[in-house]
Amino acid sequence: MALRTRSSRRYALGALPLTAALVLAGCGSEGEADEASGETVTIGVEAEYPPGEYLDTDGETVLGFNVELLEAALAEMDMQADWEPANFDRIIMGVDSGNYDMGSSSFTITEERMEQVNMVGYFSSGTQWFAQEGNPEDVDPDDACGMRIAVQTGTTHDDDIEARSEACVEDGDDPITIEKFPNQPQATETVVSGVNDASLADMPTSAYALEQTGEGVLEFIGDQYDAAPYGIVMHQDDTELAEELAEAFNTIMENGTYEEILEEWGIDVGAVDSAELNPDVDE
Repeated sequence: MALRTRSSRRYALGALPLTAALVLAGCGSEGEADEASGETVTIGVEAEYPPGEYLDTDGETVLGFNVELLEAALAEMDMQADWEPANFDRIIMGVDSGNYDMGSSSFTITEERMEQVNMVGYFSSGTQWFAQEGNPEDVDPDDACGMRIAVQTGTTHDDDIEARSEACVEDGDDPITIEKFPNQPQATETVVSGVNDASLADMPTSAYALEQTGEGVLEFIGDQYDAAPYGIVMHQDDTELAEELAEAFNTIMENGTYEEILEEWGIDVGAVDSAELNPDVDE
């Protein structure tokens, strides 16, 4: 079932809406809405990665800063979004097979991904580790050998922690015990409960975890690292449309909409100067 688009109301990171009010779409027929709003594009989304993309309390409406940014860009193209739920590691395959026109799920742009699909860069985020307040297990991201670490499967953080564990073994230390989850909130919960010692995620998502669990529950450990662009995923044959999307992102950057959205979510630190199709990335 397709997910309804989010309301136009925006929220600061400090007031992210686990109890956000649902604003219903207009009362016209579906055909009238399509005619008024232009072409509809189907977007695969793993809507369990707040604050980038997640479900409102109705279980259908997609909220998040990535949602707002993409919908603002699509509006410049006279298009509207039809969000469809999917597992994170299935979205790129879904775009490649034609099931989705686009994919948007806080995808870090990598050379490997750009071998499969086009990616339009529009935001930047690095990796941030977090643990229980006080870091009781004394987790060091640069020396996590023998620790229990929770991570979302299929992400760049999954690759990161696997590489760190392999390095531990090569150095004669104990491997990292890696517990993988289909979404980040589940991984976070195991850190809160003490089942795992720490987790790592994109900076906005780690900040959200600290915000939502409340004061004195979790804390950052170490600094953010490996900042890289987020990208909207599009089929390799859709280069012309991907270029148009990059232009639309640049339009909202120029007219102030982009900055407004990021500031109201409290994540303007991740702003980029311009959107680009298949940008160069250092890996």
